[in-house]
Amino acid sequence: MTAAFRGKNKKSPMGSYNPSAEETKASYWCIQNNICICPRQIKWGESSWVIDIEKGVYPNRKLIGTSEPFGPVTIWKKVFEYKIYYYKKYANKI
Repeated sequence: MTAAFRGKNKKSPMGSYNPSAEETKASYWCIQNNICICPRQIKWGESSWVIDIEKGVYPNRKLIGTSEPFGPVTIWKKVFEYKIYYYKKYANKI
């Protein structure tokens, strides 16, 4: 082994989160209906993120909105909260 190989023992700065079955279903629905809800780091090296919500087919997506900043782990909870919101709001209309 060389000194360059260290293995994968670093923790993610965003934390880890396991979505529920409903959250996973809402996530798949958003992908199938061209709604992109994803976290974006505000500044490199800082542990704060915002959520970008875009609609449309890549590369012609339109930015619908951006949220306030969130910290580690809470960012994933909020991402799935937005996905569930859009799923419940538009699932029967599309």
